[in-house]
Amino acid sequence: MTTTVLIVEDDDAIRNNVTRLLRLEGYEILSASHGKEALELVRAAAPDVVITDISMPVMDGFELLEALRADRKWGSIPVMLLTAMDDRASMRRGMASGADDYLAKPFSRAELLEALEGLLKKRQRVAESIQSALVAHEDQLRVSFSENLGGKSTERFGLDIPPGAVADLVVDAAVLFSEVRNFTSLAERLSASEVAELLTEFFERSSRTVQRLGGQHLKFRGGGLMVVFSEALTESSIPAARRAVMAALGMTLVARDFRTWLARRFANRSLPPFAVGVGLHAGEVTLCTLGSDLHTETTPIGEAVHVASRLESSSIELGWSVVASTKLLALAGEGVQTGGMTSLAVRDNALYIDVAEIVGMVAVPADASDGAEALVDRAAEVHAAVQINSQITARAVKGALSAKLSAMKALSFSPDEEPLRLKGYRIARKIGAGGMTQVYLAVREIDGLSVVLKVLEASGQGVAQHLSRFIQEYALLSGIHHPNVVRIYDQGFTDDHAYIAMEYFERGDLRAHFKEGMTPARVIEVVGQLATALSAVHGQGIIHRDLKPENVMLRADGSVALADFGIAKPMMDKDNLELTKTRHGDVIGTPYYLSPEQAAGKPLSLHSDLYSLGVMMFEMLAGKRPFAAETLAQLLALHLHAPTPDLPARVSRYQPIVNTLMAKTPAQRYETADALLDALTGLSPAT
Repeated sequence: MTTTVLIVEDDDAIRNNVTRLLRLEGYEILSASHGKEALELVRAAAPDVVITDISMPVMDGFELLEALRADRKWGSIPVMLLTAMDDRASMRRGMASGADDYLAKPFSRAELLEALEGLLKKRQRVAESIQSALVAHEDQLRVSFSENLGGKSTERFGLDIPPGAVADLVVDAAVLFSEVRNFTSLAERLSASEVAELLTEFFERSSRTVQRLGGQHLKFRGGGLMVVFSEALTESSIPAARRAVMAALGMTLVARDFRTWLARRFANRSLPPFAVGVGLHAGEVTLCTLGSDLHTETTPIGEAVHVASRLESSSIELGWSVVASTKLLALAGEGVQTGGMTSLAVRDNALYIDVAEIVGMVAVPADASDGAEALVDRAAEVHAAVQINSQITARAVKGALSAKLSAMKALSFSPDEEPLRLKGYRIARKIGAGGMTQVYLAVREIDGLSVVLKVLEASGQGVAQHLSRFIQEYALLSGIHHPNVVRIYDQGFTDDHAYIAMEYFERGDLRAHFKEGMTPARVIEVVGQLATALSAVHGQGIIHRDLKPENVMLRADGSVALADFGIAKPMMDKDNLELTKTRHGDVIGTPYYLSPEQAAGKPLSLHSDLYSLGVMMFEMLAGKRPFAAETLAQLLALHLHAPTPDLPARVSRYQPIVNTLMAKTPAQRYETADALLDALTGLSPAT
């Protein structure tokens, strides 16, 4: 791949000689006579290296260097300065401003090529060093998310200096630690790119608030953000602890406004409520330099960092948005409004501190000057950090979930094997499989409730539709809370897997109940419960489209629940219910229970579900299906044209209801499921 070099030099002779020399060596060359022209070329052509003179008209080399380093898109381009042999002051200024190397004039061909080759090698080593650090960071996050998905909590920031780090500075500081609550639940219901988009949007909004108040050394980790406030790092008339409180309250306001963006961007995705928890503490913080000359980063560590992290994690159990130590509150000054107070163990139950809930703040005159004018603008650096964190977090959380779901397939369920845990569920045994779906019995550890985990392996060809149905089933059912509709507890998906945690039915489906024989009273009871379920489902603008005995589940108390909404479809307009269409030639549903309009590929409506319920009612009363045929075409023709058969004489009194439900024209059926319930009311069937 050809390397592009931009030469910036106002001396035509020098510029032309360098251009000719480097082109002979195989480099692609761009040239400019001053810094302003060079900036335009950088934005248009994105060179790999810039070699620039210092003294130039319009915009000199220092101004060009500063403009490049201030631009978050082009700030990482290597820059070599051309200086006079004895101009040491310019060399020092250039290196302090972010130059990567310098070359003293006059220089030979060999010196230029050697300097350029060294700069490119250094750039490659830096890129490899950064990539290695990012890979290690992503691996750590994946392990952390995997443990979190397994029900374990992990420490995000420790007390000890990381291996290889150098403790450069110890400062008295206020530490803010925040975390997006329910982050893994949010991430499980979005694609990797959507997770990255969500984090980027939120952290950039939060970072603006934090930076405005003089926050330094922002560290992003997954859904968390750590910030240090210190008088030693930022000149401000406002105490560091007070600025930390202001930033914490500002972040809660950002989170509140962010919910509006989230609801608009991911409408109808049934995401858990978005919120953040914030922990604040004050104390000594050690600033450690980690890395090499090629790639270094400053990491704050120490007791104050650990405690702030612990206070943030306690915000969930306390139900507070901002948790602050009384030590920090004493340093924050007047006007900080607090709510509840308690004591918390912050390290192995050996250290307890007093904490309070921060609920607001009364500004004082000094707060009008936040010290921002003294803060170096590092927006480009923060933006780059946010984007990197968002991308690797998205990959890590999806990778951790995929690994967990893959591990389920390898379980032997032996007594000696450590139980696999997923999001607070302990996997007990495998109870079924079909196609690309594995079904497991699990126990919710918080209350011992038995649940079913349906896991779809979504890798390979032809699975996009299955994955879409899997995701849609949760989205549809999460808004329905009805005793006769299956309960869905959780959902997650990656590129390769998806799972749903749902209600477990020990007695199986209604088909097994048929074999036991059903009295007319029991039939009316079941049909009535299914009618109330359809009333709730249709009320949410949803057509089930596959009503059959196998999709009706039995609870231990004898009640039934409508399940399997994998091919259910939202209606476009609740006030105009005949809008959901099936493409001509598509047969959606089980043929024995299809409505005539489904068989013909015509528009569907809630009346289509009522027809299927009529077929089931006939079967429960008569002990056999109303229509049977040797081929699918013959069966569809019966649904389209054959009259409803007569019920046995012992249950003939229900013939009018079955006939109405199974009318060939949707308009001739009951108008709604509630109308069917009215028709069933008052019946006193023989047992």
